[in-house]
This record gives sequence, structure tokens and C-alpha cells, in this order.
Amino acid sequence: MKNFIIAVTVAIATIFTTQAQEVKFGARTGLNISTVSFKGSETEAGHSYNVDVETGFKTGFHVGAFAELGLSDQLFIEAGLAYSQQGATLKSMTGTFGSRTIKQDFDKDSYITLGLINLPVWLKYDIAGFRPKAGLNIGYLVNASSKIGGEKRSEKINDNNFDFGLGIGLEYNLPMGVFFDANFNFGVTNLAQEKGSTVKNRTFQIGVGYKF
Repeated sequence: MKNFIIAVTVAIATIFTTQAQEVKFGARTGLNISTVSFKGSETEAGHSYNVDVETGFKTGFHVGAFAELGLSDQLFIEAGLAYSQQGATLKSMTGTFGSRTIKQDFDKDSYITLGLINLPVWLKYDIAGFRPKAGLNIGYLVNASSKIGGEKRSEKINDNNFDFGLGIGLEYNLPMGVFFDANFNFGVTNLAQEKGSTVKNRTFQIGVGYKF
């Protein structure tokens, strides 16, 4: 993963430096509506069990800066750096032990919050100010916290704190430099700390920004 990130960074830097006269800079901020999928399985002493956590959507925010390069009159590539607050509300946990199933509900205000530094890269095509886009996102998990049973606590971050995801979105640009966008990012990296567990991000973003 680290070698892939280095390769992507070098490629982006090469593209932008060779076409520096066509680059625009900008900033954006907005709302996150995110959730996280939790699943786990383990075998111990010949017995297996599975755990599935039902989650809901949690609001957060994102803020960052970017550079946009015009490859042609209609085709653009964008790379940026942003802080993103993501996570999920926790509803219930279902454990399956052989033929037995046990379900436990979380308190109403239980949640997990993740803080990530994201490097999104988008390829965009302009159609009269509207720009459909697709791309990838490389995130680095910098902090995690939770509230369960009324108790708030910081969560341990393991060595697997890189989050790779794919994204699609739509941007609308006004003539004075202001723009609005909506994006959906689908995390494909497993952020779980325990072996046999799966934790993945899903984030919908609505934002506003300005290009210089």
C-alpha cells in the first residue's frame, strides 16, 4: 500500500509540474453522511462464531484544498488533501454461535467516529458547467473514538491505518469560481484490528468550494 501511495503521488506531481500553467487551486468544505460496515468471525477450540454489527448513518464534515489541471477544454484531473470526519451510529450486534443466535441492542446514542487525512484524485468531464467525476481516495486514519453505553473512549489505531477507496460524484461550477459537489466514496480497505474481522467505510459528501 505504501509503495502504491508513493507511485500515485509521484505520478500526480509529474502531471501537474509539466502542465503548471493550466492549474487552478481551490478549497472546499461540506457535510459528510457516513457509515461503517462491521463483520467478524473466529474459530476457537473447534467452535466458530460470527458477529454482525448493524450500523446507521452519522454526520460529520470535511475540509481541504486541491489543485485542478485542465487536460483539455472539457477533461480535468484534480488532486487534493482534506481532513474528513467519518464514522457510524451503532444500533445492534448479532452473534451466531453454532445454531444459537444472540442479538443485543446498543444504547440510542452509541457511535464510532473516525478522523482521516484523505488524498482524493478525480477525473472530471465538463458538460456546460456540470462535471461528472470518478476517482480514487487514499486515506490515513489519524484518530478514532467511540461512545458505547454512555462511555466515551479513544480507540486504538493499528498498523493497518491506510484506507483505499473508489469514488463517483458530480460537480457544478458557477462562472465566478464557486462550485457545489456531491460525492460517494466506497472504502475497499479492511480497517479492522482483529484477525477475521472486516471494517469498511462508506461516505456520502455534499460540499461547496471556490477555485482561484
